[in-house]
Amino acid sequence: MALVHGGWDDHHTWDQVAPALAGSLQTLTYDRRGHGESVGPPRSRPVRDDAADLAGTLESTGYYPAHLVGHTYGGAVALRLAVDRPELVRSVVVYEVPFLSLLDDSPKDDRELPAMGAQLARLRAAAGRGEGGTALRGYLDLFGAPEEEWSAMEPTTREAFSENGRCWAEEMGDPEATAPPLAELRGVAVPVLALAGGRSPGFAGRIHARLVSELPNATTLVLPDGGHLAQRNEPDLLVGVLGTFLLERNVPST
Repeated sequence: MALVHGGWDDHHTWDQVAPALAGSLQTLTYDRRGHGESVGPPRSRPVRDDAADLAGTLESTGYYPAHLVGHTYGGAVALRLAVDRPELVRSVVVYEVPFLSLLDDSPKDDRELPAMGAQLARLRAAAGRGEGGTALRGYLDLFGAPEEEWSAMEPTTREAFSENGRCWAEEMGDPEATAPPLAELRGVAVPVLALAGGRSPGFAGRIHARLVSELPNATTLVLPDGGHLAQRNEPDLLVGVLGTFLLERNVPST
C-alpha cells in the first residue's frame, strides 16, 4: 500500500495511520516532489508529473501492484496513475479529492461553484506570493470541518503546512487537480473507494457521488465522525475503513 499525501502536507500526515496498517500490509509513505525532504524541478503538469514520480517510487521499491490511498489532491494523483500505469495499481482509495468541476448538476452546486472557484483563485494567488499562512486559513475555511480551523491547528503543523503554499498553488493551477478527465477514468477497472468526512462541507460527498457514478467499480462512503484531515484527527476510524475495504473485496495485501 502506498499512502499519497495531499496539498500543503508531507509524509508525516500518515504518522498515526501507517503503523497501524504496517502490521498486515506493506506500507509506503513518501514526500511528493517539493514537499518535506523531496526535491526536484517545478512540475509543468503537476498531477501527471506526480503520478510519474509515484510510478518510479513504486518500481524502485518493488511495492507494486499497490493499493493506493490518496488524500485530497493525492487522490487525483492516485487515479491518474491508475489510468497511466494500471499494472502498478491494485485498488484506489481517495479521500475528499477536490474535483470541483463535478459540482455542476444541481441548483445548489450552480450557486456554490462560482463562489468556490473565485475563492480558490484568490487563495492560489496568495500562496503564489508566499503568503502561505493566509492561503492556508482560507483553505481550511473552504474545505475543513469546523474543528479544523486555523486556530485549532498545532503551531508546528501550521508552520509546516504554510511552507508548502507555493507547491499547493502550483498543484491547484493544474486543471486536472479540480477537473478530472472522466473519459479516461471510466477505464479504471480496479476497485475504487471514495471517502468523505461527515463533518466536512457537504459538497465533498456530492463530488464523490458524481465521481463514483462515472467509474465502473467504485463506491462511496461518508465517515460520520470524520473531517477533512481524518488521517490526522481520526486515524483509528480511517484505518478501520481501509482494512474493511480490502477485506470485503478479498484483495491480497501488498
